[in-house]
Amino acid sequence: MKKNSRQKYMLTTLDLGKLTERSMGEIRNSLRQEQLVALPGNKLGVPSSLVKEYLSENGIDYSFRVIVFANMKGGVGKTTSAISIATRAVQYGFKTCIIDMDSQGSASFSFDIWPGDDDPIFCDIWQNPENMVMVALKEIDENLYMIPSSLDNGLLDLNLINPASQKNAVTNVCQTLKNNGFDLIIVDCPPSLGTAVISSVCAADIIIIPVCSDAFSIKGLQLVLSETQSICSTFNLNMPKIEILYTKFDKRTRLSEEAFSKLNAQYEEFLFSKPIRTSTEFSKALGKNETIFASPRKSNGKEDYDHFVKHLLNLNYFS
Repeated sequence: MKKNSRQKYMLTTLDLGKLTERSMGEIRNSLRQEQLVALPGNKLGVPSSLVKEYLSENGIDYSFRVIVFANMKGGVGKTTSAISIATRAVQYGFKTCIIDMDSQGSASFSFDIWPGDDDPIFCDIWQNPENMVMVALKEIDENLYMIPSSLDNGLLDLNLINPASQKNAVTNVCQTLKNNGFDLIIVDCPPSLGTAVISSVCAADIIIIPVCSDAFSIKGLQLVLSETQSICSTFNLNMPKIEILYTKFDKRTRLSEEAFSKLNAQYEEFLFSKPIRTSTEFSKALGKNETIFASPRKSNGKEDYDHFVKHLLNLNYFS
């Protein structure tokens, strides 16, 4: 057993037991003891690669997928959702890359990971992904990487003016990541409808649209849905799966309850049934350049995102 580890994002043996509905004794006997990590609070951590090995043997599907986060309205919890889901997915064994497509670099800021002056970003790599994608990667944790962003990504609206480039730019970068062993790509889009979003939609297996009670975020949702249909029609692509995720839910306010009810009535087939409750833990984690899943502390937000990740990645196999 390892005494310590630099890894922030590890599943505990307790969580692995809950997921698979197996006792702690069964879990420990099934894992290589020398690879378990001693964590604070007398807990044992399971490295991401070991979780994947164990869950793969027990029927969990690690097929490659691209998940795009989009809403034309900012401030809806898009980046918080993207990075929270990415880190939880890593804990469940998915080798994950976050592609920050927003020139404001919110996801990059969240982990305090910035490209150096000579480091390539998406704007530099999309034309030559086979040679440049792996050079652009920044490691955050075991099985967790990022292609960070900078203001230069704002040039994509000029660089991707050709429709063929729009269709293939993100897709080709994701394919290169797949060829290099990644299971999951999380794309954090800017709150706009530029070529970065168009290209991301073309690559998406799943589009997650975070919304909250703000009427403008609902309008942003409607725009994403209509534009996604238009983009897929234009490029003759199948529609990606749509997931609407209600964030910043505060059950103490009537506005949250009413907004969620309206969404459920209008978009029942897309809306995830459990909203993400508001929590101060999000801002506390951000202050440490990490997500809520780096801490063993319980919180509403952690519980809610965990439910969504299990739904999203088909981890309810054992339930």
